[in-house]
Amino acid sequence: MKILLTLAWRNLWRNKRRTIITISSVFFAVILSILFFSMEQGSHERMTENMVRYSTGYIQIQDVLHDEEPSIDNSLLFDDDLREILNTFEDEIDYYVPRIQSFALAATDDITRGSFVIGVDPQKEALINNVADDIVKGRFIDIDSEGIVVAEGLANILKLELGDTLVLLGQGFQGATAAGKYVVEGIVKLNVPELNNNSIYMAIPAAQWFFMADDRLTNLIIMPVNPNHTHQIAERLNDKLDSEWYIALTWDIMLADLIKLMEFDMAGTMVLLMILYIVIGFGLFGTILTMMIERQKEFRLLFAVGMKRAKLAVVCLLETIFISLAGVLVGIIGAIPIVLYFFYNPIQLTGDMAEAMMDYGFEPIMPFSVDPAVFYSQALVVLAISIVVGIAPVYKVYKLKLISEKK
Repeated sequence: MKILLTLAWRNLWRNKRRTIITISSVFFAVILSILFFSMEQGSHERMTENMVRYSTGYIQIQDVLHDEEPSIDNSLLFDDDLREILNTFEDEIDYYVPRIQSFALAATDDITRGSFVIGVDPQKEALINNVADDIVKGRFIDIDSEGIVVAEGLANILKLELGDTLVLLGQGFQGATAAGKYVVEGIVKLNVPELNNNSIYMAIPAAQWFFMADDRLTNLIIMPVNPNHTHQIAERLNDKLDSEWYIALTWDIMLADLIKLMEFDMAGTMVLLMILYIVIGFGLFGTILTMMIERQKEFRLLFAVGMKRAKLAVVCLLETIFISLAGVLVGIIGAIPIVLYFFYNPIQLTGDMAEAMMDYGFEPIMPFSVDPAVFYSQALVVLAISIVVGIAPVYKVYKLKLISEKK
């Protein structure tokens, strides 16, 4: 076997130009598939990260009816019993973030719009999303603040500036009327377009007063020390919580519609990747087939000196594997700096494309993923294609006639 490996390796470099061309075809195939898949995976990761950070967190404790009917009436009482249960998970829970949120009508002198009022604890909210760092005007609220922070998109729609007064009108706890006038203390730019066009931040005490819901929360966000243990923690929380009143939900349940949308998008991507794989396969097949035709005289000479067909077939297969491995490795090495560059410098979309992305609720950027699976999965696919194509020279060796018959 060592002799066959040595012979296959030497055969590659007897015709360097042919070998480099074949390796280059594998190289560009790996580069293209990795970049394409990385871009798609990066978009999904960025979308999920933004929704987890700004909206759901990894786990939420809610009233048992809140997920199906997200009303302020279906809020939970954040009492000492619930705190004691959370304390039993102190080694597994990094921190928790309380929120009270519901819809309200926001109005200025001339414009009215439905909005999403979010009551937060500013210090704990900073742990999950650093929303205060996204302030573009003014400052973020503190726990004792009576004012509000408005998302930039909503501020533009309502034509609000710092110091303006916004009237909020909605439904409070158990049918009470929620109404108040609030001064705009800051304007924040959120990375999720849908939230950026609708959100109003308020300190939790002020929000509980507005909704007439003292000591109540609509959701309690739980952030695990290890996000990979999200489902195990949620299951154990549900075992300890009173199932008549509370339920712990994971992010994938709360974002089920988003996950289905991403799966549909990924299905479309896989169709495009399959087309790319077919092009790659036929390109490699054409290159290797041409190489086999050029080497027919060489094969006949080897047969003439006594080399068995089986050994020559193994040598040809080894040559294809060497070429494929070289192309895959060089392709991965070439893709890494490109992916890293676009990971740290995402492509910013502009014009109609950016508007279309924001209309669908997506951030108008094209980030790339550096997940190791992006590299090895695509490399393995291209390598498998190359090995399948490598069957062609084996077949050619067994079917090659030593003497051409002429009439």
